[in-house]
Amino acid sequence: MGHALNAVLQDILIRWKRMSGCKVLWLPGTDHAGIATQNVVEKQLAYEDPKFRTAMYEIETKGIKEDQFLTQKLYRYKIGRDAFIERVWRWKAEYGGKIIHQLKRLGASCDWSRERFTLDEGLSRAVKEVFVRLFSEGLIYRDNRLINWCPRCYTALSDLEVEYEEVEGKLTYIRYPLTSSDHLLDKEKYITVATTRPETMLGDTAVAVHPEDRRYKDLIGKYVNLPLTNRQIPIISDFSVDSTFGTGAVKITPAHDFNDEAIAKRQKPILEFITVIGKDGRMTEAAGSRYAEMDRFECREIILKDLRGKGLLEKEVNYKYSIGHCYRCKTTIEPLLTLQWYVNVKPLAKEAIRVVKEGKIKFIPKEWENTYFSWMENIRDWCISRQIWWGHRIPAWYCQEMKNEECRIKSGIVVSRDTPQECPYCHSLKLVQDEDVLDTWFSSALWPFSTFGWPGKTTDLDIFYPTSVLVTGFDIIFFWVARMIMMGLKFIGDVPFRDVYIHALVRDIKGQKMSKSKGNVVDPLTMMDRYGTDAFRFTLAAFAAQGRDIKFSEERVEGYRHFVNKLWNATRFIMLNVESIDNKEEITEKRVEGFNLTSRWILSRLAYTANNINKALEEYRFNDAASNIYQFIWHEFCDWYIEIAKTDIKNHAIKKDVLRCLLFILDSSLRLLHPFMPYITEEIWQKIPHVKTDDKAIKESIMISKYPRSLKRDNEAEEEMSYIIDAVLGIRTIRGELNVPPSAELNVFVKSYSRRTEEILKKNVHYIKKLSNTGDISIGVDIIKPEGSATCIKSSMEIYVMLKGVLNIDSEVSRLKKIEKEIEDSITLLKKKLLNEEFIKKAPKEVVEKERIRYEDFLIKRERILEFIEKLREVGGKK
Repeated sequence: MGHALNAVLQDILIRWKRMSGCKVLWLPGTDHAGIATQNVVEKQLAYEDPKFRTAMYEIETKGIKEDQFLTQKLYRYKIGRDAFIERVWRWKAEYGGKIIHQLKRLGASCDWSRERFTLDEGLSRAVKEVFVRLFSEGLIYRDNRLINWCPRCYTALSDLEVEYEEVEGKLTYIRYPLTSSDHLLDKEKYITVATTRPETMLGDTAVAVHPEDRRYKDLIGKYVNLPLTNRQIPIISDFSVDSTFGTGAVKITPAHDFNDEAIAKRQKPILEFITVIGKDGRMTEAAGSRYAEMDRFECREIILKDLRGKGLLEKEVNYKYSIGHCYRCKTTIEPLLTLQWYVNVKPLAKEAIRVVKEGKIKFIPKEWENTYFSWMENIRDWCISRQIWWGHRIPAWYCQEMKNEECRIKSGIVVSRDTPQECPYCHSLKLVQDEDVLDTWFSSALWPFSTFGWPGKTTDLDIFYPTSVLVTGFDIIFFWVARMIMMGLKFIGDVPFRDVYIHALVRDIKGQKMSKSKGNVVDPLTMMDRYGTDAFRFTLAAFAAQGRDIKFSEERVEGYRHFVNKLWNATRFIMLNVESIDNKEEITEKRVEGFNLTSRWILSRLAYTANNINKALEEYRFNDAASNIYQFIWHEFCDWYIEIAKTDIKNHAIKKDVLRCLLFILDSSLRLLHPFMPYITEEIWQKIPHVKTDDKAIKESIMISKYPRSLKRDNEAEEEMSYIIDAVLGIRTIRGELNVPPSAELNVFVKSYSRRTEEILKKNVHYIKKLSNTGDISIGVDIIKPEGSATCIKSSMEIYVMLKGVLNIDSEVSRLKKIEKEIEDSITLLKKKLLNEEFIKKAPKEVVEKERIRYEDFLIKRERILEFIEKLREVGGKK
């Protein structure tokens, strides 16, 4: 649903700008989604083997935990890299077009002839060029350090690819015995540490305390016997230790914790790094023969059991803490010491921060700039290597012989745009390419210029770079937005875009995040099949308020389908009547001056609406733009002008002008609506004749016709029409509130507050009668409220509707009292429920909130009913 919202908002901007006369390009494309795509194909390979399917059946029926990765990894290596890559390309050919198909279903008006893919030849060339340049400048390097590792995907992940989730776990207190010569008193034979990951203790190389913690000051420099092992480890001090956490003493496992890695490297000498959990999530030989090959979480339980047996498990307490998960497969990540490729992004980030602070790039809403700055100012080097096969293979080769000193200084690493035939340092012919591929976001970061032919100098690059706007979700500000900015500035010397519009998150009707596990995901294709693409698109636009998440409602989609029907029916009425007019005659300002009041009014309201929509879209207020066009078409055009026109076209003196105005408003409304509802507007626009304006040539498609803007307002017509509308709405309000039958013809008295109002109302009384189904209407500044009438007060008049003899007052009061009684009973029941502490405590929050809303609604309804009863009694002369 988020992708649908993103595409719809982009398409609205594209169509609007195209119709506004801009040179427009929306270049479509997809990325290769390295980890996600590889996972899918690996599963397919596994499930093709009958033995695997049998094993899976046993796993599911016996409730054994599935170790998917090992099975899939074996299948990948079984067929080899080349065969696997060929298989992925076949999968991409079969399924990769789904995203493009969905974009087309949504009506995305991209230039489909330019479609690109992050693994196509042009982008591969750009990726190699960037890698080589950054490496030559020392900004890309290789290092052996701790990295987030996914045991399921079997690859390194960047910090951004780890999602943290708070869980209810245990804080385990473990006693580490002091060595016999170190304890000060007989009772102080151990130091207790607290940890959430007992299984990693097998890799501990120190215990750390804060240097100013008086409890442990005398123990710094002493040693403890590491439980369940034959090793002794030192007690060290470090200012990063939190004295308030647990006992104030923490275990240091440099090979499995980022904070511990930093502490270990600050020590002199550096602490030893012992890897006790392997890449597959199982314990290594370094963990000891008892625990080797155990799953890390299974090992945790065994270690707790062993510690308990030795009297070294002091206690376990409930504890909430965050655990990192792979953003693709949701497996718990493992910090591991591995050799990876990194980009030193700090120099690039400095420039990327500057351009936003200087306003060369604007975030909308502006508050997202703070999020951007917070991350960029604390940025860490970017791990760009991935241990998978689907992606841009790293353009680095390793000399296997390193025959001379120069080659050894370079560690035998050869980085090249093309496959080298020999080592450039020692001329060895034995070169092996790096097995890893680049992070998918590495190639995506180059998208704004690589798709225009860079590193070549192309016309497209000159014309379209920098681009105007990026529409995206907040969750990839760091993944993509920041990286595009850094790479654009580095390699083109200019920002990749001017505006970054951050759209909201689409939630379900209760405000919960959509997820498959919750079963609340809404499929855009289903919505489009059920209600039509136009209604679905308009719903997303109408909800897209800045800074506010979207609570998606299927009922709203259905409501906008009615809007489509309303427009279609209005078109049918106009088309049945316009055949007789000469549509070639232009509607000029001079010609408009001769139109009657209602036609001048609707033309002025069109101008107001067009100006508001253009301004809203310029400011990325999609919801305001959608609201304006909806209000104008449904209410002002259909409910008011068309209803008035049904009377006016019977007047031969003004018939042609009214029909010409109807056609012009319809044409203009379709153009205004087109970016939001492309299908219905194109369909209707192709069927109607077009009244010429200053846009001399009638185009073959609405999508390249002129978008209405800067139209002339007629303030006098709007003011005069407002009096007529007030009078009609006043009468309708009384009729509706007091349940007066629609067929009842009412007599009305209108007391105007000025002679001008009186004059306008009298001149247009026939409209008031028609639109409010009234009989006699008396208008004047001296009108006195007659007995037996109901009142409605407006800013420029008071309206009195005679009800004596029309409505059975006593009967109506009795009916309303019954309703009041039912409402009162509901209020009493809900009040009792909401005052019940057990209900508030045990019921789900959404249920409680729903009941509160119902209670408040009933209070409002009761107030309204009492008002109506009071009005009826007043009409009947009773108190």
